[in-house]
Amino acid sequence: MKEAIQQGFKLSSNAQFDANPLTKSKTGCDSGEAPLPFEFKLSSGGSVRVYSPEGFAALRELAGIEHNSFFASLTHDELLGGATQVSGKSGALFWFSADGRFVLKTVTSTELRNLLFMLPKYERHLQENRDSLLTRFFGAYCFTLCEGGDEVRIVAMNNVLEGARHHKVYDLKGTTENRWVEEAPGKCLKDLNFEDVTLYMNAQVSEKLHAVLHSDTSFLEELHIMDYSLILSIQYLSQDGTMATNPKPFSNLMGGLEGTVCGRTDFRSLSEACVFHIGLIDMLTTYGLKKQVSNALKSNTIGHFCEIDTEPPGVYAERFRKHFRSKLLGHSPDEQWWLFRVSHQLLAEPVSNTSQTKPQQQLAHPAAVVPSSLASDLSGAPATPRSSGAGGSFVLAGFETPGSSFAEGSFVLAGLEGGSFVF
Repeated sequence: MKEAIQQGFKLSSNAQFDANPLTKSKTGCDSGEAPLPFEFKLSSGGSVRVYSPEGFAALRELAGIEHNSFFASLTHDELLGGATQVSGKSGALFWFSADGRFVLKTVTSTELRNLLFMLPKYERHLQENRDSLLTRFFGAYCFTLCEGGDEVRIVAMNNVLEGARHHKVYDLKGTTENRWVEEAPGKCLKDLNFEDVTLYMNAQVSEKLHAVLHSDTSFLEELHIMDYSLILSIQYLSQDGTMATNPKPFSNLMGGLEGTVCGRTDFRSLSEACVFHIGLIDMLTTYGLKKQVSNALKSNTIGHFCEIDTEPPGVYAERFRKHFRSKLLGHSPDEQWWLFRVSHQLLAEPVSNTSQTKPQQQLAHPAAVVPSSLASDLSGAPATPRSSGAGGSFVLAGFETPGSSFAEGSFVLAGLEGGSFVF
């Protein structure tokens, strides 16, 4: 199949633009009718239909992607992949360009139709929101691999995780229905795997991030789209110190941001410097009859004890925004200093595994204060030493925390592992 797909891309690179003077937008569907596709014959006897070549060329131009560069990435070297995602439920097939820049994904006829109808508004949204986190669509195609064969519909997109050097990848919806997977190397995790994790970043970046999320989800709500996800990859700098940050020309929020992971993961608690990549994906599902019926059934059954994924677009968008306002947080310079010290192991003083702790030691920074906004995240830390396989417990001393739950201005970490504090 890969050979036929790449041949189709070579042919479609020469598709002529539809220069209809009545079109209000380069993407062409303002009249309510999807643009007619261009069709090319494949050597296998099948064909490829190319939808709205001018419209997608405009989107590539908006993203700073040159025409020849786009098609060269998809045709010069063999495509990678061609399988379903392990933790996915759609059954879609994925391919990646050899240079990692682009993703090809199979979609249903309904998803393709939704994409074509939304193109004009989608183009305008991206023009007005240059840091949007929405997936960038760069092409839409329909292949028949042989004469009379089944149709395979494919969309071409940017790779949201291009350049990422990740240790964890999460697909997050802000729901709890079927949102746990068993961890395995290379497996995409879900919301319940992320439940005890909070990601901190620069306060200005956080403010911008949530403003963009609000704008993007409001746009999707307007189009009656729901069931989308936030894709999030995390690179722990203690395990790989290469700063994999390369902002994209079409969004400064894509391409890697610096932050700190706090919370409980892998049966341990940590505070660790990281680089994370983020984007909104799977945004072609509308709230049609099937989803409405599913919502009615789930609301009266599993909806009583978990957050279901088939909520109406307005409910879905508001829940999505509210959830990530509590999971993706900004911090002040003082808080950033504290997180940096913890994540780089500069505050620990070992104590023995007995009931007596060593005298607390002063920090190099005598005015250090545990930020109040972080204290709630750490309030579950034990206040007395306990046994650890990592060679004793660790006390973080000198943290004056008026009104906090920490005993005598300190709290205890019960181990140290892999460049992060474990308590």
